[in-house]
Amino acid sequence: MARAKKNAGAKGGKSEKRKAQTAASTADLGRSTREARATYTNAKKTTEAYEGYLARGKVFLKSCVAQRRKEEAREGWVRPEGHVDTDLLAKAFSKPPNKYSATALELFITQKCLVENLKKSTAEGIHGAYAKYWDTMDSDKYAGEYHYDEELDKVSGCPARAGIVASLVKIIKIRDTEKGAAATRNHAEAISADDMKVMMDWSESICPASKLIEAVKMGVAPQDLAERLLLLKHGQMRAFGSSGFNLWTRNFELCALQMRDLTLNCVGPLPFNHPYFKVLLEGRKGWQHKQGYESKRESCEYNMYPQPDLPALDMHNFLLTWIPFYELCIGRKLQPDDYIFPYIASNGVIHPDREMTLQMCQNLITEFTEGAGLKKTYTTHSFRRGGAQYRFMFAPLGKRWSLNIVRWWGGWATGEHVDTLMKYLLDSLQSYETGHGDALCPVPLEADKSFMGDHLLVRPVVTEEFRAVTSQIITHLNKLSLTPPACVCAHGSQGVLNSVASSRSGHRQFPASATTGTNAGTIPTPASTAQPNRTPTPPARDESPISKPTPLSERVEIIPGVVIPNLKKGAKAWLDAVRQWEHGDPVKGLTPLQDWPREWYSGGMRKVTGSKRSQRKLIFDEYERLERSEAEFVKLYPDAHKHISTLILAIRETNKSRGVIMGRRSKRGVDSGADSD
Repeated sequence: MARAKKNAGAKGGKSEKRKAQTAASTADLGRSTREARATYTNAKKTTEAYEGYLARGKVFLKSCVAQRRKEEAREGWVRPEGHVDTDLLAKAFSKPPNKYSATALELFITQKCLVENLKKSTAEGIHGAYAKYWDTMDSDKYAGEYHYDEELDKVSGCPARAGIVASLVKIIKIRDTEKGAAATRNHAEAISADDMKVMMDWSESICPASKLIEAVKMGVAPQDLAERLLLLKHGQMRAFGSSGFNLWTRNFELCALQMRDLTLNCVGPLPFNHPYFKVLLEGRKGWQHKQGYESKRESCEYNMYPQPDLPALDMHNFLLTWIPFYELCIGRKLQPDDYIFPYIASNGVIHPDREMTLQMCQNLITEFTEGAGLKKTYTTHSFRRGGAQYRFMFAPLGKRWSLNIVRWWGGWATGEHVDTLMKYLLDSLQSYETGHGDALCPVPLEADKSFMGDHLLVRPVVTEEFRAVTSQIITHLNKLSLTPPACVCAHGSQGVLNSVASSRSGHRQFPASATTGTNAGTIPTPASTAQPNRTPTPPARDESPISKPTPLSERVEIIPGVVIPNLKKGAKAWLDAVRQWEHGDPVKGLTPLQDWPREWYSGGMRKVTGSKRSQRKLIFDEYERLERSEAEFVKLYPDAHKHISTLILAIRETNKSRGVIMGRRSKRGVDSGADSD
């Protein structure tokens, strides 16, 4: 009896405790609901984009209203019939919506897409932003179909769903579709595996990978500035391009890759023990933020193995060639926060704590593709499109990936629209299967009869095809001064049959020299493997950017590892300058600047570190003069938080008024090289 009472009491107490924990006010519950809707209705970046559209819309409306009021204030102005009330128009994007809200939205989309000629994605973005804006205003009071009652002067529903807005968005979509069908496509082309090979072959002919490897073995970074920049540029771009093609990252995701995201020197299980390294991609756009994403952290890990049969796509080789050379040039091992693809200044200084900008990416892509003789328009999205299409359609038979693998590897969430994924995979396939520009080919490809014309791979070889391929082989061997019978016997008839099958199927495959007898660390030269008329002839030895001597007056002797990190932006940036001068930065391996030997900032290093060091000293000396008082420093220099160059100019003006002798000034009023912070 006593135990029963005790249990009943315990149960009753637990129930009361649960009630006390779950009880909440109506206001708290409403606030929690609003926060959840704001956080999980859209991905973070989508929400930020919508907020941007709303802000720009208000700026646009304010400008329109100002112009109208200026026109109405003009002498002799007469109010026309049906004139829009300017005061009411000014409140069109405010709360609540009025009869001019839909009109104002129509004008905003017209300005952006018809006047400024932006694409349909802008129209869709603006429409989506304002639809959400009015749908969620006062709970769902203005959600649903739009209607305006003239008698009651009352708006119901969402103005973004008004007929004038929906029809305008549709017109812009039709316009862009017709432009795409009638004109040359200017959007990001998917770079093919063949084009990747041509680009990598061109890069190897200009800057052999052996030079990077040799420098690492010798432990000495190139001192000549021109050669140093050339090796850095080609080493970084080869690693960047192959990584983008294999990981299918957007370029801002790849630029943000840090050393902490890599796990090197991994070995697979017995009996093969294949070497590989891991890449962790946690911040992929729209993946872990999508609804229903419940995978573990390991779901974002990619194991990258060597690809000796595809040397132009071998991320494992290119990245492991780039990182040791990168570390050699900065004079230390990469730290977890260092970027894999850093910002490299024009003076050869590497900033591991600063990622390469998207504009630098685009400049490199343009330089490398144009240098290799590729005529298509490639942008920062081409590697992602090309890598996805290659693995789904153009890889050799037996090595193509299923749609499930493609979806996972590319970071497309399960609930994502199917047309988003198909845009990457089937865009080129549709053009390939429906186009007949190759109808005069002696061996018809018949791409419209099966997937990628695969039926040709199982059809017997006809005599005409065999003669055509044999004739090409004999012609090529004659150019190499080899005896045709011996070579044909050595390779056997199977090689000829494979060549016929490959040429008939139209698959984008590498020639035999790229798949046999080639080491993972070696890139075939254009002379032996590139397709005819695709790769420009490499420059003569005396014209090579590496071989050409640099005048002594232009040479900069750079000491590896001697770099002054940029100051982070913010109100306390000037304090970081003081700390760099007094204490350095042990995490980044920076010795206190006041203790530096003279050769680190003079002579050949003056253009690399001299200006930054003098700036840090100028700030520190002024801080000392003010008896190390932060309050006095900020009081005297209220704009210190804006930009370091602004602070430096202000300190110099103060010193000038005090009669202090100024240091050397450039024609722009600040030390040369001051633009790095």
